[in-house]
Amino acid sequence: METLVEQAKAYIENKKTSQAQFASAIGVSESTMSRWLKEDYPNKENVDRKVRTYLEKEELREQSTEMGSIDFVMTNISKNIWGVLDYSRLQKTLGIIYGDAGIGKTKTAREWAKDKNDVVIITATPAFGNQKPFLKLLARALKTNRTGTVDDIYLDVLDKLESRDMTLIIDEAQHLTVKTLEAIRSINDSTGTAIVLIGNEVVYSKMMGKQQAEFAQLFSRIGMRSSLSVDMLNREDVQQIFDSNDEDAITYLHDICHSKFGLRGAVNVWVNANNNNNTTAAGLKAMAKQMGILV
Repeated sequence: METLVEQAKAYIENKKTSQAQFASAIGVSESTMSRWLKEDYPNKENVDRKVRTYLEKEELREQSTEMGSIDFVMTNISKNIWGVLDYSRLQKTLGIIYGDAGIGKTKTAREWAKDKNDVVIITATPAFGNQKPFLKLLARALKTNRTGTVDDIYLDVLDKLESRDMTLIIDEAQHLTVKTLEAIRSINDSTGTAIVLIGNEVVYSKMMGKQQAEFAQLFSRIGMRSSLSVDMLNREDVQQIFDSNDEDAITYLHDICHSKFGLRGAVNVWVNANNNNNTTAAGLKAMAKQMGILV
């Protein structure tokens, strides 16, 4: 039977991780981990406990299906998103993708971008909705200076983008303020950088609202927009996503997709039911009830 040190060494080798990364993951210094692996660390019980806990968690994770483990499927919604991203990238324009939550907008955008080295994806949050925090977030993603005044950071971002033919995807864009959106428009104007905003109905209704005259210039620059809803996911989409021939199970998952819980809710129910070894319609319904998803 392998010792704990042997198990840790095997994990590091099999996962192709570094000793430093493993040390960080369990919450000890690299020097402590080095000595522990050489079995030259005094009072090793504390490290033993941390390593054992971590390896046990990793083993359980490997035995279970994770939320993000379902393969990407090109649904009707994904095709729509793909089209906006392709158009915006080629025409160097502003695009907007908006609609119901939990229908695959983010996953599709990341799938579209994964083989492209000219795309940067950033996610807005309430904390990064204002102009300076957002520009700092963007500057970090572009690996340029993120200190100084708003103007300093903005100019550094422009300098970074002017000579590069890039596409910026800004997820959760409904969190952005008017001034931030205006800064984004001016980045597109100044550098020709393609920019795609992804969010819920809020970001679009802001731009369309008559009381929001300050959005008029931004709205007029949008080259392509796409409105998405759960109703666009058809039964064939659901069958491909979950790779199942159980008609009753597909019907139930389809119903969840068309509810307020969306595709994300259906995925969460399926993953948990799969980990419970029961993805029949009955198993899915029991799990959904336990999760508080009533459809």
